Amino acid sequence: MITSWYLEGVASEGNMVLIPINKMPFRIGRDAVCELAVSSRELSRIHAQIESNSDDCLRVLDLDSTNGCFVNRQRLEKGGHASIKPGDILHFGTTEFRLMHLPAKHVPPAADEEQSDRTVFFSKETTLPEHFAFQEREFLEMLKRNLITVAFQPIVYFSNRAVAAYEVLGRGAHTSLPQTPIRLLELSTMLGKEVALSQAFRMAGAKAAARMPGKVQLFMNSHPKEMFTEQFYESLQSIVDIAPNMELVIEVHETAVAEVDKMKVMARRLKDMNIMFAYDDFGAGQARLNELAEVPPHVVKFDVSLIRDIDLATPQKQQMMTRLVNIVRDMGSIALAEGVESEGEAAFCLANGFQLCQGFLTGKPQMM
Repeated sequence: MITSWYLEGVASEGNMVLIPINKMPFRIGRDAVCELAVSSRELSRIHAQIESNSDDCLRVLDLDSTNGCFVNRQRLEKGGHASIKPGDILHFGTTEFRLMHLPAKHVPPAADEEQSDRTVFFSKETTLPEHFAFQEREFLEMLKRNLITVAFQPIVYFSNRAVAAYEVLGRGAHTSLPQTPIRLLELSTMLGKEVALSQAFRMAGAKAAARMPGKVQLFMNSHPKEMFTEQFYESLQSIVDIAPNMELVIEVHETAVAEVDKMKVMARRLKDMNIMFAYDDFGAGQARLNELAEVPPHVVKFDVSLIRDIDLATPQKQQMMTRLVNIVRDMGSIALAEGVESEGEAAFCLANGFQLCQGFLTGKPQMM
C-alpha cells in the first residue's frame, strides 16, 4: 500500500530510507508488533504512535515512554501529543526521523515496493542526532523566493565622521525563519548552503544599491567555501552588472588569506572587475602579517576583539595596536576599526592612525 506520508530515516548502514506510514495508528517502538520497530534500548516496547487528526493532519503521541519523544528537538510531556507537519524532525529516544508528505507521482521507486510490517533500525546514539536540519524546507523556500532583505551599517571617516561606505548585512524575510544573519548562517551550514546564502545576501545588497542615487561604496561579505572558485567570480560580476553605481569592496575571511598564491590570483581577477577587497577580522586569529605583505588589501578591518576597551588596555597592548596600524598603513592599506562603541575607543583609534570607523558609536545597521 502506497501512502503520501513517510518517515525519512537513516538505517544502520548509513543509507537514507523512506518508511511509508501505511496504517493508522502507526506505532513506533522496540517490540515486533510495532509498524516501525527500532532495535535500541533507548526505545520503550511501544514508545509512540502517529495518528490522523480530524483535519487530515497528523499528530504524534508519546505512549508513556521512558526516554521521550521530541518534535523539532522539543520534548513532549510524558503521555502528551503534538501536531506534526511535513519537514518536522522527530526523535523517539535518540532515533531520528523527518516527516515527509509526497504526492503519489513523486514517490521514489524504492518506496513503491512492498515492505515488511517491521522495519528494523539500529541506534547507538546517546544524545539526539542531527541527521536532518529543522526548517530545511523553509530555508530553501527563502532562497528560491528571494525572501531576503539587507541592512546597511555606515563606515565613517574618523577625522570628521562623514559616511565613507556601508557594510551590507543580510537579513531573512521568511516569516518562519530567524532574521539574524548569524542564525541563518548556522542553518545554512547544517544544510550545506553557505555559498548560496552568501550569494543571496550580496545580490540583495546590489539590488538595493541599484536603487540608490549616485555612487555608493559597499562592503560585502564572502564565505570561505566559495573563495577562489569560478562561481565566486561569476557571482561578483553579476552584481556589478546590476548595480553600476556601486563601488564594491569584498571582505575576505581570515581563513582564506593563508592561501597566498590563490590570493594573488584573486587580487588580479578583482582588479580586472574594478572590485576592491578587504581583510576581515584581522587579529581575531593569526595576525597574518606575512600574507598581508604578499597581497596587500585595500582595507584591513581590525577585529572587534582588538578594539573593545582599547583605551583602557595595558600600555603593551596599546603599543602593539599602534605598531600593527603603522604596518598596515606602510603597506598602502587603509586601517578600519570594527565594533567601536565608546568615545574613548574612538579617541584612541583616531590618535593612533586608524582612518575608518565602524560601530554602534557612529551608526547602527539600518534598512535602506
